[in-house]
Amino acid sequence: THLGPVVYRFQVLVALMLSSQTKDAVVGETMRSLQSHGLTVQNIHETDDAKLNSLINKVGFHNNKTKYMKAVAEILVSKYDGDIPTTAAEMMELPGVGPKMAYIVENVAFGTVSGIGVDTHMHRIFNDLKWVE
Repeated sequence: THLGPVVYRFQVLVALMLSSQTKDAVVGETMRSLQSHGLTVQNIHETDDAKLNSLINKVGFHNNKTKYMKAVAEILVSKYDGDIPTTAAEMMELPGVGPKMAYIVENVAFGTVSGIGVDTHMHRIFNDLKWVE
């Protein structure tokens, strides 16, 4: 967080985006690599796709995640003044960000809760148990 709250929030979002279909240790290693490169919205926005893909090539679906990260950086620069959206609902409009990620980012980055981030398997179990509709 020494780079400030805006960078911290972006890094939380990126970590969650990378975490899908990827082991935690690989996400940690990749985050450190990105941080060494300069993990800010502006820097990711300016990094070419091939370089970004090489930085995240150990995570699952890295080709798609490269596209998502580049698109998200563009949206954050053009629509949110380089910050992330403040609500989970707005975050879910970003490419590659689903409800689970958005709710967790909202809680970690802003300390607010509008939903609970659960994976699809738990959601299915809750439905089978008739705990949710």
